[in-house]
Amino acid sequence: MKVSFSLRTSRGLVLAAATTVVLLGASLTIWLWPGTDGDPLAKVTANDYSGRPSVCLAADDSVASAQIVQHTWTVLQQSGQDSQVNVQQLVVPAKDTAEAVPYLAGLVAQRCTMVVTAGAAFDRALPSIVKDAPHVRFVAIDPPAGTDLKGTTALTSDQLPDRLGQNVRDLVTEHS
Repeated sequence: MKVSFSLRTSRGLVLAAATTVVLLGASLTIWLWPGTDGDPLAKVTANDYSGRPSVCLAADDSVASAQIVQHTWTVLQQSGQDSQVNVQQLVVPAKDTAEAVPYLAGLVAQRCTMVVTAGAAFDRALPSIVKDAPHVRFVAIDPPAGTDLKGTTALTSDQLPDRLGQNVRDLVTEHS
């Protein structure tokens, strides 16, 4: 049986093109496939390359918390700027402790030096986070009465400019 193959026919051109595409695709797949040559995949971690301490504000976005969150954020921004401390805020729609805990755990994993909470959901979530993060300082702003604050500094809104500002400035000397 004789098989004739001619590139001049349309069937021959299609067959040649398909073969080329398949071979090229297979070659690229083999070449670009992630190897297992003993190099483990890089672990992704949150790092602060500035080497400065960081303060993270965790708050809910409720109307009841809005004024205290804004006041706290203003104090943190000014204190951070004055003392070369990184500050960031995370304002989320957490309505209860169960919704707030993952956000707080994320800030701890992100290596915040100090976590400041505002809003009942975040203040009440502190006990489940504080016990597993002895290297992080926690500050609760106007926590609800009866909240377990072991391992946490509680401040009223009247104490924000002085006490919270001082806590932020203290991070620089402790971190040096």
